[in-house]
Amino acid sequence: TMNEYFAAIGTVDSVIRSLSKDQHVCSSSLFQEFLLESASSVADAPPDLMTDSIEQYVRQWLRLVIRPTTWEKAHLGAAIALRHRLSGPVLSIMSLWLITHFFSMIWSLVSGRSALVHISLDRYVTLIALAFYLGHNKGSSSRHKVRARKSKIAKAAKDENFYKGQLSGEDDDHSTVASEDGDDANDDIMGTLITESLTLSSPLPQYPDNGGITCWSRPSHELFKVRSATYLENRVKTSSAPAIFQCRGVDIWITDNAERNIAKHPSVLGGKLDDDDTFIVNFLLPFANFVAYFSVPPLDQMPPHVARVWSKFVKGDQQYRDRKLKMLPIVMDGPWIVQKAVGPGTAPAMLGRDLPLQYYFSEPTATKKGVYEVDIHVASSRIARGILNVVKGHIKTLTLAFAFIIEASEEADLPEQVLATFQVHSLHLEDCPNLPAIVHDANLGS
Repeated sequence: TMNEYFAAIGTVDSVIRSLSKDQHVCSSSLFQEFLLESASSVADAPPDLMTDSIEQYVRQWLRLVIRPTTWEKAHLGAAIALRHRLSGPVLSIMSLWLITHFFSMIWSLVSGRSALVHISLDRYVTLIALAFYLGHNKGSSSRHKVRARKSKIAKAAKDENFYKGQLSGEDDDHSTVASEDGDDANDDIMGTLITESLTLSSPLPQYPDNGGITCWSRPSHELFKVRSATYLENRVKTSSAPAIFQCRGVDIWITDNAERNIAKHPSVLGGKLDDDDTFIVNFLLPFANFVAYFSVPPLDQMPPHVARVWSKFVKGDQQYRDRKLKMLPIVMDGPWIVQKAVGPGTAPAMLGRDLPLQYYFSEPTATKKGVYEVDIHVASSRIARGILNVVKGHIKTLTLAFAFIIEASEEADLPEQVLATFQVHSLHLEDCPNLPAIVHDANLGS
């Protein structure tokens, strides 16, 4: 049926996405040539623009939704009909009728008389049977060739030498295959992650502790390009000054139900969240809470223009904050397909434009420190899920740096300066702790 054919198309797409998460597969020349040829056919770009177009193509592919047009549905329906075992006989009979009708029309035009063909029943049945036999025989021959080809491909795929001949490199155990939508495969790995013994606590170790894996660090502020003091005049960007908020730590809490307003959880940041005013970025992933914590200095210790931008952001409403908060991710080390999916790190993403954001801000009081939490719902965006799944597939071999910036759109607020930065190294999700359940004491008074 047509639904089965569309399901098959989706399966092929899912297989290609899964292959893109394997370190050696996506590094092979065959896979890169495949994507380059696909980008060329889709974008119709000349060869000298292929390097630029491949990034755009990969990102478009990750957010692709298979919605066939009416013409494509009609074309596919015709193809399905032609593959039916009765299509050969039916077409043969139709062809015989059309040929007879054609000669009848020619005779009528030449002689001026209508042509009537009389045929005995036994001859008519014989012709029909002959047409049926020829059509069925032709269809069976085609199906036999298809089955033979599938058998040959399946046999070759099982041959270890075939795989090694197509892809250079050794078997790798650093890839995590996830589904295209980021939900089905995540459910499959959750059982494994939850049952394994945990080796890390909150927050994650700081680089180079833990052998330089599943840890975080503070990247150089010079990596991140921001709007210069003259940006409104000449659109020039420059390297940022040092980050205003220093990273206090990073958590990855494994859970199949990511927690909103993670600051309420007593376990975050090793229970030391209340030691300082803190800016929190909480990524709600399909399989975890990915959280970064940053110390917020007093306003009088910030550069005046940054203090002004931060104050307006804190006091602004949802729409204002959504228009201002930007994120700039950079792949410091990792496979080329992850670099293409994430981007070159030159243009920050306006988070509120592409993803739902929630803000949980509480100003400091005499007895309590201030908390400024931003929740980013990654699973709400198809392209974000696609990028996430590519990243997750190579996460053990990646070094990723993040910067958060409040956009400066007035001359008095320039130059921009990164608000907060952090970097993660070679994340092994199986080493990350599960998000503890919050236990409420029934003996406490209401």
